[in-house]
Amino acid sequence: MKLADTKPINVKPYSRGFTLIELLVALGLGAVIALLSFQALDGAIKIESRVSKITQQMNSVQRVWQFFADDIQHAVPRPWKDNFGNTQPVMLGLLGDRLSQGSGLSLGDDSYLLRFVRSGENNFLDIPRSNLQAIGYRITADEVDENFANDNTEPTVSLWRDYWRPIDSVNDPLVKSRLLIEKIKSIRFRYLSGNSQTAEDEAWITGWPESRDKNDQLPIAIEVTIDIVGVGAIVRLFPLAQQ
Repeated sequence: MKLADTKPINVKPYSRGFTLIELLVALGLGAVIALLSFQALDGAIKIESRVSKITQQMNSVQRVWQFFADDIQHAVPRPWKDNFGNTQPVMLGLLGDRLSQGSGLSLGDDSYLLRFVRSGENNFLDIPRSNLQAIGYRITADEVDENFANDNTEPTVSLWRDYWRPIDSVNDPLVKSRLLIEKIKSIRFRYLSGNSQTAEDEAWITGWPESRDKNDQLPIAIEVTIDIVGVGAIVRLFPLAQQ
C-alpha cells in the first residue's frame, strides 16, 4: 500500500506583542511629548500676548506724545478758577516724580499732575463759543497684569487726559476723559523758565510756577519723562509757543 503524499505544513512564526513595561514606557514618552508640546504652545501664546501688549504700549506712547505736543504748543497764559472760586496760576505742575493716585491737583474727586488752558479747539459746526479748553493730565492706579508683572512687583499707574469747558471749574464743568497709556512705572515733568540763560540740567525746575510772582507766566519748554513697563524710560522735550 502506497502512502499518500503529504505536504509540509507551514507554521507561521509566533508574533510577539508589546510587554507591559514597553507599553508603560511608550505611554510615558507620549505623555512627556504631549506635555512639552503643550508647554511650547502655551509659551508661544504668552509670548505673542506679551509682544501684542508691548506693541500696543508703543502705539500708546506715540499717542501720548501727540497729545502733549498739541496741548503744550497751544497753551495760553489764561488763569483759571478752582472749585472754591480761587484764581489759580496759568499753569500748575506738581513737584518731582509722581506715581500714586491722589497726589495731584484736585478737581472734584480727581487729581492732576499738570493743568493749564489751551486754545485752538476745532469748531467745525461754527457754534458760538470760546476756543479755549481746560486741560488736565492725571494718573490712576493700575490693576496687576501678569503679562506685565514686575520683578519687584512695583505698582504702576495709567495716564489720563481730561478736558472740559467752561474753563473755571467753579462752574461745575463737564469733564471728558481719555485713557492715554497704562503700566507707567514713573512719570516726571520738568520746566524751563524764560529767565534761564541755559538749558543745562541745573536750569530746569520740577514744579510750576517757579514762584508766586510768576503765576501769570508759562515756561518756555516742558520736559516729560515716562518710564513704561516693557518699554523703558522715554524723554521728550516740548517747547511752548511764544505768547
